[in-house]
Amino acid sequence: MSLFSKPKLILWPKAKIVELYIDRKENNTLSFDLNLWQKCSDKDLEAFSLYFKQNKFDSVSILIPDDVVFTKSFTYDSKIDSIDKKEVISLAANLVTFQIDPEALDYKITQVNDKTIIQAFIYDKPKLDQLKSNLEIIGVRVNQLTSVSTAIANTISSIYKQEFFLIYPLNDQEYTLLLSKNNSVYLTVNIKGPSLDIQKIVNYSNFYFSSITKKIYIPEGRDLEIITTTEMDKTIYSESQIAQSLSRASNLPLPVLGEITSSISYNTDIIKPSTNISSSQKNMENKKRNLLPIIAVFIFTAALASVVIWMVLNKNNSETESLNETQSEITENITPTEIPTPSPTIAEIDKKIKIQVLNATDINGQAATLKATLVALGFENISVGNAKTTATENSVQVKAASTSAYFESKLVTSFPSTYTTDLAKTATYDAVFTIGTDLSTGASTTTKVTPTVTKAPTATPAE
Repeated sequence: MSLFSKPKLILWPKAKIVELYIDRKENNTLSFDLNLWQKCSDKDLEAFSLYFKQNKFDSVSILIPDDVVFTKSFTYDSKIDSIDKKEVISLAANLVTFQIDPEALDYKITQVNDKTIIQAFIYDKPKLDQLKSNLEIIGVRVNQLTSVSTAIANTISSIYKQEFFLIYPLNDQEYTLLLSKNNSVYLTVNIKGPSLDIQKIVNYSNFYFSSITKKIYIPEGRDLEIITTTEMDKTIYSESQIAQSLSRASNLPLPVLGEITSSISYNTDIIKPSTNISSSQKNMENKKRNLLPIIAVFIFTAALASVVIWMVLNKNNSETESLNETQSEITENITPTEIPTPSPTIAEIDKKIKIQVLNATDINGQAATLKATLVALGFENISVGNAKTTATENSVQVKAASTSAYFESKLVTSFPSTYTTDLAKTATYDAVFTIGTDLSTGASTTTKVTPTVTKAPTATPAE
């Protein structure tokens, strides 16, 4: 990222929520209770649009979930140089859950030994058209379109060059299993845990490579049982450690890291309006590119000269300031000062602790609301999800009493709860928040009012 450019903005639209990630160290995540895959009114998009205007973002890169873009590879036992798009559609017709539109199909041909591999990327065009329509309402253009699995492959391929399997969690029970090599995704399958029988999928790798793929990456902190008769080379991966190795914020997920650090994507024209660029426009763009190095050298030279001048001027100022500081210290030593009465304060806690937020009501988006409050307090390592059972009041489980005291003081009005320190020392999370009331009817985070008790929900929470 250059000195004068805006940080990259990643948009990850999910079923009932939109997550935004910004390529910077702090204040880099935000979520909206919004479904961009469905038609949204101006009122629905009001808060979303206001964020873009206030922060002057006019473009985004989009992560497409693997249930909106289907990734599958097909093999031929002979070498071919081309294939008709209709044939690719016929190969994949029985494997996707939506109608295949020829305009929303992207594929590439790769020859390996005596085989030919057809890598197909099939998009759910009606959903993409609706996404495009909602973004056009708020005046946002799309820079890049990448599937979640491709973004993950971009990240892992930067540290491992051979073929590999990787299990990526979608929620507490569902996972995506992908097969990849060198930024290319050959297969994606959605599976449910915690017991994962993947032997049949492992055998598929023999169709694409000379032997069965045995390397597999497994997410940290997940109690998964991998069932396979093939002896696998298992590696536990940590998203935060990978992010730090790439000099990025530790709370950025694996797909977001891949979107930030790599430019590999597929068929961005599917979501962009089709326009013809004249030769004169292309020449003008080439001239602009040729001028960029010259401008960069000029800016660098000017910046260097400014630094030198500042150092010369600052040298005299620092000497004067040093003398003033010495005189001030002498004066302070002989001048009596009033000692203020200390006031009780709550000690700060480690902002890198792992937090889980569970929604135990039938009200959508509550976990995201509480997550935003915790992010505002400086916490980054937060996962959200739905509780397995319903609850009628808020509760917080922690490992340490100091953690309990901190949250109880900070969230006394916005999240009144029952606090316990019965969380096991070996638990994955350091604090577990369970939402049992309607947060939208409670007190705000800035005004202190008496918390109200909401009626217990009767509907079963969504999985």
